[in-house]
Amino acid sequence: MWRRTSGSVGRAQLGWRAWSGPLLAVVIVLVLAGLGIANIAVRARWHDVEDGVLWGARAEGVTALEVIPGSPAAQSGVANGDILAAVNGVPVQTPADVVEYQHRGDERTRLEYTLIRLGSRQVLTVSLAAVSRPRSMYFVLAGVGIFTLFVGAWVRLRRPRDQATLHFFWLCVAFFGAFTFSFNGPFDRLDWVFYWGDALAMALLPPLLLHFTLVFPERPARRLWVAPKWFVPAVYAPALVLGVGRVNVVERGAENGALLSAALEILDRAEPIYLFICAVAAVAVLTRAFREITSLTGRRQLRWIAWGIVLGVGPFVCGYAVPWALGADPPLALQLTAVPLGLVPLTFASAIVRYRLRDRAPCSTWRCAS
Repeated sequence: MWRRTSGSVGRAQLGWRAWSGPLLAVVIVLVLAGLGIANIAVRARWHDVEDGVLWGARAEGVTALEVIPGSPAAQSGVANGDILAAVNGVPVQTPADVVEYQHRGDERTRLEYTLIRLGSRQVLTVSLAAVSRPRSMYFVLAGVGIFTLFVGAWVRLRRPRDQATLHFFWLCVAFFGAFTFSFNGPFDRLDWVFYWGDALAMALLPPLLLHFTLVFPERPARRLWVAPKWFVPAVYAPALVLGVGRVNVVERGAENGALLSAALEILDRAEPIYLFICAVAAVAVLTRAFREITSLTGRRQLRWIAWGIVLGVGPFVCGYAVPWALGADPPLALQLTAVPLGLVPLTFASAIVRYRLRDRAPCSTWRCAS
């Protein structure tokens, strides 16, 4: 009796361990989906206004680090290096105070800036102007991201004991963050969550894509090439460099607005190049895998994954990401190349769920009989 009870407890513990991972995935998906919907809602209703000045905190006070030529502030006489003492007669302590005044207004709002320039005070009236947003495919990409997130969760729940589904789930999370998270302009806590979620996902998406092709489909024991131990950490090393670099730039950028803008642009343009390199490496890994895997199931899985990368990532990288990374400004039509990215989770999911993760030897008559 005791043995049966302990066996039941053991099976219950094993069952809980098997499903604790998928349940955690469900919680993660619900939280991320909620944040994604919030990001879309804020993006849809947010109409930002500004004065055209990058305000920064310095020892002497809130300082104009960069004034955009032709902006309302420039037209009113605000210059680089001016110290903002008060807005509408109320002293300001941080750049966030200035942003808060701007968020309370609209295009018709006029603010009185009390400035200190070369030791003398002067009051200037600045009219706020709407921030012009370039046409983008954000809402389409956000839809692709949410769709990808749910595909990853569905595959994880379908095969909770397969390690490949865990890799695929985190790959889908990275796709979701890269396409759905986007800071909007309020620069409140929630907006910073969107910003860093997007930055983290963009940095991790390339290595996760390449890493997935290294572990799936399962390779035979004897293979032509085995990745050395340092290879996987080396794949993720550029993501770490990009992440640490962005943190340092944001922390130190308050001292120099021009340097902040230039450094962030360099980081933003480096990420698509990183994705391109990892995508090419992933195709090379899959090509080599065709020489190693002889099973029919494994080859079918390889075809699904290879076609997903070529048809999904290829058009976006070649038509939009790489030209933009090299300094070009692709038109809106080329942004449509992001839509086929939805093929990546679909083809990967089909490779995992539709086919078995490994071939099983056919059961011969004498084995079955025994």
